[in-house]
Amino acid sequence: MTGFTQQLRKYNLHFWAIIIAIALWLQVHGQGEGSLSMDLPLQIQGLPAGMVIVNDLPDHVRVTVTGLQTRLKDLHQQDMSLPVKVSDITTPGVVERALQVSAVSLPVGLHIEKVQPDRLELQVDRLVTRSIPVKAHFELPEGWQATSVTIDPQQVHLIGPEVWLDTLREVETTPIRPQLKAGPFTASSGVESPSGKAIRLVEGRVKISVRAVLLQTVAPIMPDGLGGGEQQ
Repeated sequence: MTGFTQQLRKYNLHFWAIIIAIALWLQVHGQGEGSLSMDLPLQIQGLPAGMVIVNDLPDHVRVTVTGLQTRLKDLHQQDMSLPVKVSDITTPGVVERALQVSAVSLPVGLHIEKVQPDRLELQVDRLVTRSIPVKAHFELPEGWQATSVTIDPQQVHLIGPEVWLDTLREVETTPIRPQLKAGPFTASSGVESPSGKAIRLVEGRVKISVRAVLLQTVAPIMPDGLGGGEQQ
């Protein structure tokens, strides 16, 4: 009887071991696999000093992650990005770079199945410094003009892509709106940055002093009955 009891206990232990193994397997695999689409921010890494990317790149790429449902549920809380390594780019030109999804850190059991777009076109140029003439930008109503204009300083130092600065002939001041009174005037202004271009002032901020003479080129029209003409 004792031997039978021991044998029964032995089989009982085997039975529960199998049940526990099945339960663990179901816990891991029972919910099956799924997929999740999400936006990952792009991170440009290692761009050499003195180089700049001049074309617009997407802020994010769309990736589809597949794997265990239990792991996918917690994926939203993870801080992930897709790095784009560009340390090997040392000369200006157009470079096509495939996105390496293997560089994205994911929990075990998950992988990236698809990424859109799957490659980027990078337009790379040198950063250069140039001295660019300044032009005063007056905002005046019709019939008024500014003459004898002097600007100090006459040029500013800008840094930006070589392809853009070599074609930039002048930069304007921020709009100047003097009081509408004929005669000399002085105004302080800044520099208007070229719109949509990665160009900036070397000094960071420059104060432009503008001197000019304001003239009224067209006499104001007097209402009927208020003029000084002859009356009939």
